[in-house]
Amino acid sequence: MTNNSNDALTPEEIAAGDVVMTQEVVPWHFPMMNDTVRNDAYEKALKTALKKGGSVLDIGSGSGLLAMMAARHGATAVTTCELVPVVAEKAKVIIQRNGFGDQINSINKLSTNMVVGVDLPERADILVTEIFDNGLLGEHAFIAIEHARQHLLKPDAQLIPAGARVYAMLIESTEIYKNHRVDTISNFDLSPFNQFTTFDYIGYHLDKVEYTSLTSTVKFYDFDFKKIPGDESTPVEFEITKSGTCHAVAYWYELQVDDDTIISTAPHLPQLSCWKQAVQLFPKPFTLTKGNHVMLMAHHDHEAIWFTGMKS
Repeated sequence: MTNNSNDALTPEEIAAGDVVMTQEVVPWHFPMMNDTVRNDAYEKALKTALKKGGSVLDIGSGSGLLAMMAARHGATAVTTCELVPVVAEKAKVIIQRNGFGDQINSINKLSTNMVVGVDLPERADILVTEIFDNGLLGEHAFIAIEHARQHLLKPDAQLIPAGARVYAMLIESTEIYKNHRVDTISNFDLSPFNQFTTFDYIGYHLDKVEYTSLTSTVKFYDFDFKKIPGDESTPVEFEITKSGTCHAVAYWYELQVDDDTIISTAPHLPQLSCWKQAVQLFPKPFTLTKGNHVMLMAHHDHEAIWFTGMKS
């Protein structure tokens, strides 16, 4: 395949099939790479952590960006791993192109399958990872971090990020509801079709849709990644600040990247995060009245956060 200097593919090359199919490469990689708030926070944390050197394990290479930041700031050794083969191969190309091929060891493997002495020379001094989805845990971050602490890191290793806090509020949004639920249309009851909808959380930039906050914002989980808990269920009480029809619970999180730096995925930020807010719709809307309180149960395991119940 021939290409011009900026690697743009011509229509002929695409038609000829000279481009890797992208089904394995989800499009959220691009806003993530372009998120300067995220990138600057991670680089600041790595720069501070590496003032005295040390080796770095990067879980979830993506483009290789965080691994290259670690190498740029003096890591004695950097090992980065990526599960998706085409992404792992592209990370190697990018790392080589930017002059870090001799400093970074790129591995196409799930981190939980890595072994010290085989995939990295010794346990690492620093873990950096950004395997967090809109709902925090959907990319198995807890599983990867806990495995790394037990098998791939030194006992006093620094974790970047070190933890996360999760917040929620109840919202009214006919727009979001109608994107995922149906009731009576043209005087016909179409509600049985809701069997085919999702009851998991959905990612939305709330600032881009019509919605109304009906309750106070509540912090309901505060995770220390050095003490990852087992499965939990926690009652969460919301104060109703505006009467309305409740369609969903929206939640988001803050990553504690270092002692004085956080990355927030909250709505109403000056610059939208690459992460969206997680929105879990209720099976049916219900009415909330200002001045009352409403109770839900928040749950998490090692793969997801979700809510059940409604008692006002």
